[in-house]
Amino acid sequence: MPIRYAFYLLFCLAAAIPASGQGIVDSVFSLQPVAISSARLFTKEEAGTKETRVDSLVLLEKINLSLSDVLAENTTVYIKDYGRGALATASFRGTSPTHTQVSWNGLNINSPMLGMVDFSLIPVYIVDELSLQHGAASVSEHSGGLGGHIAIDNNVNWNNTLSGRYYQGLGSFATFDEFAQINLGNKKLQSKTRAYYNYSKNNYPFINKQQGTIDPRTGEIVNPTAENLDADFAKKGFQQEIYFKPASHIVASARVWGQDAHRSIPNVLSYEGSDTTYKKNRQNDRTLKGVVDGNYYGDAFRVKWKSGVDYQQLLYVLKIKNGAQPEQQPVNSGSTMLSQVNELKLEYDLLPSIRIKASADANYFNISTQDSVTHLGYREERMEYSIYGGLYFSLTHKLNLSLELRKDWLPSTLTPLIYQAGFSYKPFVQHELVVKTSVSRNFHNPTLNDLYWQPGGNPNLLPEQGYTLEGGLDYALIGRNKKLETQLSAYYSDIDNWIQWLPNIKGYWEAQNLRNVLSRGIELNVKASMEVAHWQWSAQGCYALTRTTSTEAIHQIHGSEGNQLPFIPAHSGNALLSADYLGFYLHYQYQYIGVRNMLNSNYETLDDAFPFYRLYALHLSGISVGKDLKLHRLGLGAELKVSNLYNETYRNVLNRFMPGRSYTLLLKLRF
Repeated sequence: MPIRYAFYLLFCLAAAIPASGQGIVDSVFSLQPVAISSARLFTKEEAGTKETRVDSLVLLEKINLSLSDVLAENTTVYIKDYGRGALATASFRGTSPTHTQVSWNGLNINSPMLGMVDFSLIPVYIVDELSLQHGAASVSEHSGGLGGHIAIDNNVNWNNTLSGRYYQGLGSFATFDEFAQINLGNKKLQSKTRAYYNYSKNNYPFINKQQGTIDPRTGEIVNPTAENLDADFAKKGFQQEIYFKPASHIVASARVWGQDAHRSIPNVLSYEGSDTTYKKNRQNDRTLKGVVDGNYYGDAFRVKWKSGVDYQQLLYVLKIKNGAQPEQQPVNSGSTMLSQVNELKLEYDLLPSIRIKASADANYFNISTQDSVTHLGYREERMEYSIYGGLYFSLTHKLNLSLELRKDWLPSTLTPLIYQAGFSYKPFVQHELVVKTSVSRNFHNPTLNDLYWQPGGNPNLLPEQGYTLEGGLDYALIGRNKKLETQLSAYYSDIDNWIQWLPNIKGYWEAQNLRNVLSRGIELNVKASMEVAHWQWSAQGCYALTRTTSTEAIHQIHGSEGNQLPFIPAHSGNALLSADYLGFYLHYQYQYIGVRNMLNSNYETLDDAFPFYRLYALHLSGISVGKDLKLHRLGLGAELKVSNLYNETYRNVLNRFMPGRSYTLLLKLRF
């Protein structure tokens, strides 16, 4: 759809709304960013650590996308994206995807088999609050978060009686989005019900630079134009939340999230099979998660209990047919994963300046994976236990201290005591400037696939463990019509026994321990907003300098020592600029990803030609323009999004070209 027609359609939709609403500023769709306050910048619990929160404006802007898009475009987390709708994993502070712990309403949802989360399967529709605990801050929630912890949470509005919303999206490549939510309740009981459906044929055109012919006249290489075939994806799901408050100091809740997703995985671009040969990859992901909790809030004493279940099912099938030959099915692999999590937390304010926290966890895992063709697989079940204690001090109005300890008990593994000790110092009473520093020890146990996958699993793997030193500055400036918040952090992590899958002499990839890896870097976060007359201006951005290197040669790979590990950019950043006027708005999104190596070897000394084993730096842009209105209790809106505004040709992995410029029209209804 040409862009001029899309803008014309958007104009007609906005003009069709009665003129009586033109001067009304919409209070339904306009969400304020997370408030900046000195209380949040300088708390005992965050002494020495860094925690960032993605504000509600960003979540609303990305509501029809997946969580991978939010993280990639608005945080310092690097997302390794295998294609539109395909696997998307996180690298937090230069670490691997298994080093990022992820929770949904306090329930850890990392796959016990893979140890990571596919963020492309998490729709923003179900997210009310999104926060990131960087590095050492993750010790308070889980062990294993060498990079950090990402928390997905839902909240409740006790003033709600009846409200809801319905969004419908139509986009390029036969993409359809639908999302509905209804909220019912009173001062004691609240219900939130959400349902969603997303589908895309995903058949975008691209230039296949993995294939080419030589023009006999010019001698130049000519790359064919191709279409992204067999790449459709869809997901449908629901989320039900029930909140109960029998008394002002007692709150209980139950939440259930179910989802069914399927996707086709296209052939690699170098595939040159005949027209009579097809190769089809299909993957289905089903999940059902539930968590119940009870909370008692006393003046000085608080109790929080939580119990949850996470059931994940994955089915992958590969089918090949060559001409008139019968269809072959070389792979038919299925996996089921069941996690049961139980946690009890206690908090006690010994004095107004001293808080004590303690928690205990008992978790059960049952995993089964089997390929019905090769008859390879494994079954494993185990119990894991953990205890945690935290002590937080406000020694003066200028100094906060924290000390956190955690001990895990795992089968056949001797785990170390891990900790985080930090302090925050506020040198000026009249200025919101905070200096932070912390030191921590953490460890990460091998995943079940690392240990038992056939072939390649290595039951002799050692747990990864290391130390992190971190420091930073937080600053906030709050005026009558303006706000500014900045966070600058630097970290240094020394990690032993880093786990990486490498090819072995037997002809397959195997999980192995590297001797030592160093991860260090700088993170900068900036948020600013200003209101002038009826105009609201806001800007926010992130930058990350990340160096993750092996201190020694990786199993005699020449030049691997000191080289940036694969798929981790040394430089990355993003920015979101917004302008709002009487319900009209324009948002501009920018994302930068630096050069990424695809091999452990170091070939930086090669001459002018850009080597094939690296991915070029990316500069991606997108815009959103729309209009929101409020008519009595009814909110209406229309929005046009343009992604990859400048039609860049790029890849995030070797054999997967990403789409060019694309469009999405989103219609919104709220009451």
